[in-house]
Amino acid sequence: NVGRNSVGIACPFCGDHDYSGSNHLGIKIDTKQWNCWICGAGRNKSFISLVTKLENCSYRQAEEILKPYIHSDMSLLRKSIVVPLTTSQGYFKLPDEAQDILLNPHRKYLESRGFDPDYILSKYNIKCVGPISDKWKLTIIIPVYFHHRIVAWTAADITRKRTNKYTNSAIEESLIPINSTVYNIDKAKNTILVVEGCLDVWNIGDGAVGLYTKHATRQQLKILSEFDRVFVMLDSDALQTTALNSLTPAEQLATDLAGFADTEIIELDYGDPADMKQDDVKHLRREIFGQ
Repeated sequence: NVGRNSVGIACPFCGDHDYSGSNHLGIKIDTKQWNCWICGAGRNKSFISLVTKLENCSYRQAEEILKPYIHSDMSLLRKSIVVPLTTSQGYFKLPDEAQDILLNPHRKYLESRGFDPDYILSKYNIKCVGPISDKWKLTIIIPVYFHHRIVAWTAADITRKRTNKYTNSAIEESLIPINSTVYNIDKAKNTILVVEGCLDVWNIGDGAVGLYTKHATRQQLKILSEFDRVFVMLDSDALQTTALNSLTPAEQLATDLAGFADTEIIELDYGDPADMKQDDVKHLRREIFGQ
């Protein structure tokens, strides 16, 4: 069951070989990505991340482990780590239905979440889609910037009725895939606070950056590794381990970055950073950013 140009091994996370007699964890020889077709472990991450999981170590420690066995140039393990901007951007645009003004339902939604709608509109250049739209009905379109240029967007549901609270722009609609970016990264300096969602970033302010999810991609890890100090404050439910990993998502992120930056985890007792009260946010900012 091994595809061409791949190596198959028994998956150490779900024990596939023990009950099936087959090896379902595939490692692509050309791209060095890995993925278990049974339990989903890996999700096409880089091979070096497999070593960090097996050895419970940082990326830098994994590189030291691998040095005796591969070419000394670690770029062999980091193919396609840099996602270039699309050469032509003539086709790129936000959804046609998106408006530059705040509609009443969107204003009420932001106020219910404790935000000043006019401030959010001005600072983050959000757009609004009203009730007439097949795909983006009653959403807030949040532009994603990379090097001060819009490269993608995510849409936040204001009805609170959809299964997915956020819908990201498709790859063909983006200059860079959204999971290869970090939200609000252009406004970060030497110290960053990594959170999950865009609304978390809005509540904390500049210096906070968002992953859009609990798990960082390879490209996101590269972006985050450029900073000197990294604080990780994911939603409270990211403090639980899973059957596939003995580390929580917050611990995994901190471990992956430990070889590149000083990392520290900040735990929330409940909820997410978007729900923090302003007094708590001010105290947090003084502790992390000194302001």
